[in-house]
Amino acid sequence: MPFSIIKKIEEKVHPIPLKERLAHALFRLNAQREKLDQMSSRLQQRDQEMFQRCIGAEVSKDFAHAKIYANECAEIRKMARVVLSSQLALEKVILRLQTVEEFGDILVQMAPIVGVVRETKGRIAGVIPEVATELDVVNNMLSDLTLQAGNVETKELNVDLSNEEARRVLHESSIIAEQKIKEQFPELPSIEIPAKMLENEQIAVTESGETLPFEDDIYEYIKSHDGQLSLSQCALDLGTSTDDVRKAVEKLKKQGKIVIE
Repeated sequence: MPFSIIKKIEEKVHPIPLKERLAHALFRLNAQREKLDQMSSRLQQRDQEMFQRCIGAEVSKDFAHAKIYANECAEIRKMARVVLSSQLALEKVILRLQTVEEFGDILVQMAPIVGVVRETKGRIAGVIPEVATELDVVNNMLSDLTLQAGNVETKELNVDLSNEEARRVLHESSIIAEQKIKEQFPELPSIEIPAKMLENEQIAVTESGETLPFEDDIYEYIKSHDGQLSLSQCALDLGTSTDDVRKAVEKLKKQGKIVIE
């Protein structure tokens, strides 16, 4: 007979007190929060390493590698946002459970907590699977606690409200995580893209036959700078954003007007 089934039978015969089960859930949640904290630190260290490599490659005009390192930083930061927002969500869950443990009504307070843990598990599954697996166990523990403290009908009446609170907690955690990412991770530099002009100088046209002045301006700008392009300087000189310059460069490349080396 599987261990999990034996354990459930034992719990029915010798039920564990609610407070003890709550303390066990808190212990396991704290352990996962610490894992997320460790992962967050490791991601920050990895980002710093890639950031320095990116700067070094740009200084030495190794633009191909600079772009690779910059893209890696971007991927690391995506993971860091998920980890940090999940960590913040679990901290809120832990604080709520501690309050429930000391003062609260388990039946009223547990439903939104279960929702936050379940959604956090889904977020982190693709980044740290072992944490997601443990959160699934904790989620089942908390669900059992809710059912033991009250009845199913009362719990179902509060589903919409609890889901809304869970979404609010996760939304707030994501906002705070985004702010912390901006504080902890340095802004990536604009990578200078050397562009070699082709012999044919076709003019890009719209469907109506009109020229595209902005892309034409970028094209002329590149030619006037001997095939060298700094996204940030070009944006400053033309009074636009680096994103607009980057999009124009990509279009020029697709049109065959420039070759990016």
